[in-house]
Amino acid sequence: MGRSRRKKKRTQNPLQSEGETEKFPRSFVIARGKLPPLLRKLHQDLRKLMLPHTALHLKEKKSNSMKDFVHVSGPLGVSHFLLLSHTETAAYLRVARCPRGPTLTFKIHSYALDSDIARTQLRPRAPAGLFKNSPLIVLAGFGNEGEHLKVTTTMFQNIFPAINVNTVNLATCQRVVLLSYDKETKLIEFRHYSITLQPVGVSRSLRKLVHNRKIPDLRGLGDVSEFVTKAGYGSESEAEDDASTVQLSSDIGHLNYKSQKSAVKLQEIGPRMTLQLVKVEEGLCSGAVLFHEYIKKTPEEIIALKDSKEQREALRKQRRAEQEANVKRKELAKQSSQRMRSKGNGAQDNNAKGGEDVTVDDADDIDDADWYRQEVGQEPDAEFIAGTKRKGQKKHAGIRLKKPQKQADKKSSSNMADRSLAKRDKGVIGKVGFFKKGKGVAHEILSQRKRKEDSARFSQPRKKRRTA
Repeated sequence: MGRSRRKKKRTQNPLQSEGETEKFPRSFVIARGKLPPLLRKLHQDLRKLMLPHTALHLKEKKSNSMKDFVHVSGPLGVSHFLLLSHTETAAYLRVARCPRGPTLTFKIHSYALDSDIARTQLRPRAPAGLFKNSPLIVLAGFGNEGEHLKVTTTMFQNIFPAINVNTVNLATCQRVVLLSYDKETKLIEFRHYSITLQPVGVSRSLRKLVHNRKIPDLRGLGDVSEFVTKAGYGSESEAEDDASTVQLSSDIGHLNYKSQKSAVKLQEIGPRMTLQLVKVEEGLCSGAVLFHEYIKKTPEEIIALKDSKEQREALRKQRRAEQEANVKRKELAKQSSQRMRSKGNGAQDNNAKGGEDVTVDDADDIDDADWYRQEVGQEPDAEFIAGTKRKGQKKHAGIRLKKPQKQADKKSSSNMADRSLAKRDKGVIGKVGFFKKGKGVAHEILSQRKRKEDSARFSQPRKKRRTA
């Protein structure tokens, strides 16, 4: 009996589909520069706050630039950057839209970590599934006074996923981020709370029974009804307020059912920050400055900056056009040289078969002369042109160069120097053409000049040493 063929199981995470990545905004919380220990903890707290649509364990290096993060953000669907930096004067938080901006720069006047806030509470609340869903965003005090406030409102509204009131699941709404703007001080209070719901009209003892699911101690009671309806069992701090009660539209659990009133309570979990908007830039950490808290520019200066930017852009386009033209010209020259080389190979094959000799076209000389001007930076001399003609004749017509006749005096120092140089360059100059290894005609001309100088220096008689 043969084995059954293994079926491939679904290995793709359904949350990684294209529609899902475009549905929710994703973010990177990045530290720029060296941060002190407390700011490094704030950096981790901000990553925890932006869960689940952020990279909690993002690895950063000192060599990473903003271009690296921008290139990675496209495939991962990252839409926002939170950049934390520190200077000698203060700490700064930049919130940027990827990849084209705008960028908001906030000065951090004061901050408190998650651990600091939990230390001040008697019963800090941190359930296991608290960070499985994105927080809600609530903005207070942001009016229509200026364009910079409108941009700030739009940025913070888009950095968290939007909710549909008609289809939202109330069980997923467990956190809320509150941003409150003070018009007098121009400061923004940043707070992060957890949301708890408690049913109205139910005693604390019954709520503990439902939450803990343990048998209560009834030794001091005569009946079970006393456990449920005993007055004063709850604390005075849990007094119900009509302003904080809501009527639920769906069942949540833990005695919070549909069409019943429940009390909403907020408990701060941190981090806490006091921010001030300093600058608004048009691009991603660059571009035109739309708003600045300390520096004000006149309309004339704004027009001058705009004109200079347009001039730089026009110069950049001109340079790019010149570069593309040079690339196209080099490609055409390369194609023409390949065609001439193929014609030369065909002529050499005809000569090998007994055909007539083919003369060399003057186009090779022109190409070699242009190449010499580009590489050496000087006009080619007669020796270079003669060398290129000999090379073209050898390559295309198969003509061998005649060996130079030896001088009568073989024992002279000049001939010995020439033979030593020939031995040194053995294996480089071949029988068919200049430099089999492809070092170029210009290099051959320069080496010939060097050999002549060496032979002239070696031919001079040595001076006799003086004896005492």
